[in-house]
Amino acid sequence: MTDRLYLSDSRLLDFEAIVTAAREVDGRAAVLLDRTAFYPEGGGQPADRGSLGGVPVVDVRELGGEILHVLAGPAPAGKVAGRVDGQRRRDHVQQHHGQHLLSAAFEGARGARTLSFHLGEATCTIDLDAPAASLDEGALRAVEAAANALVFADLPVEARELSPADLDALPLRKAPTKGARVVVVGEAGTPGGIVDASPCGGTHPRRTGEVGAIAVLGVQKWGAGSRVEFVCGARAVAALAQARARLGEAARALRCAPAEVPAAAARAAEDGAARRKDVERLALALAATEADRLAAASGGTVRAVIVPPAAGAPAFVKAVAAALAARGRVALLGAVEDGRAHLAFARPKGSGPHLGELVRVAAAALSGKGGGAPDLAQGSGPEAARLEAALVDAEATLSPP
Repeated sequence: MTDRLYLSDSRLLDFEAIVTAAREVDGRAAVLLDRTAFYPEGGGQPADRGSLGGVPVVDVRELGGEILHVLAGPAPAGKVAGRVDGQRRRDHVQQHHGQHLLSAAFEGARGARTLSFHLGEATCTIDLDAPAASLDEGALRAVEAAANALVFADLPVEARELSPADLDALPLRKAPTKGARVVVVGEAGTPGGIVDASPCGGTHPRRTGEVGAIAVLGVQKWGAGSRVEFVCGARAVAALAQARARLGEAARALRCAPAEVPAAAARAAEDGAARRKDVERLALALAATEADRLAAASGGTVRAVIVPPAAGAPAFVKAVAAALAARGRVALLGAVEDGRAHLAFARPKGSGPHLGELVRVAAAALSGKGGGAPDLAQGSGPEAARLEAALVDAEATLSPP
């Protein structure tokens, strides 16, 4: 069995070991060691990276109680020097222990139990058994504050194997499922006592202050529960810098101070909604005018290729067709936008041909698709040069010779 040095000291990055066996994994060389400081992927925490004998370690896996080190080059033999990537290890320590503190805060403040944890490249997530609807902004900020209070208290952290009697004496958040190693935060007999105890085989700090800070980024529905996204330590600093940059961009775009962005954005949204309504109203008026023009120039069935406004051909041609139907006419209309042909067929409600089927045939002639209700249907296709012919064929179907 490999002696797992990381269990007793997460700060240990340099070590020496003996290669006990060589393997091949996915076409790469891999070795087993008698002792290692490399953490293998597990428990939601990714594997460490680093080097063995100067050869990069690209993956670390657990295999039947042994730890397999997958290498980017030839496997070394005999005694080797190992070096764990310190920046990656510190990041994982911050994220993983931050998760313990955040999970403890969620359970203590909201009664929400953590079901799973994922440590990603950019952010982390925990899945809770509490519905997302119960975790509004106020609840998230309160839990975040409680978790950070544990960080700022700089409490002692101890990870060790415990006896059954010791386990029974601890306020465990969950029962051990593999081994009896428990990460204990706080100290019995002190004013704060033990604030968290959870079975875990991951890497953790000596004190909670090493986490730095915890930032909850958001929550979403996840099955019957919720998924909370968060970052800790250096990632929290990076997230703050990114948020500050985005706020600055928004402030410049809205031509206001950063503190005024919410109000300015709300005003811009209101103005945009009002303008969209104006555009819709004008488009309907233009469609009605176009319908009057076409109705005056045609008989019972109006077949035409119309010129839409600068943008929005599908909506405009549909509006004109509907306006013609409201005037008692059958409309077989087409328009071209960005090289694509658009169709809109309409007729007065009641008995009559099924225009959904008719437009499907016409759209197929354009190498496209279409469909809809018996009295109003739409379609489109890339063969714009065939538009006039498709309309002529559709009219012939309605009025056979």
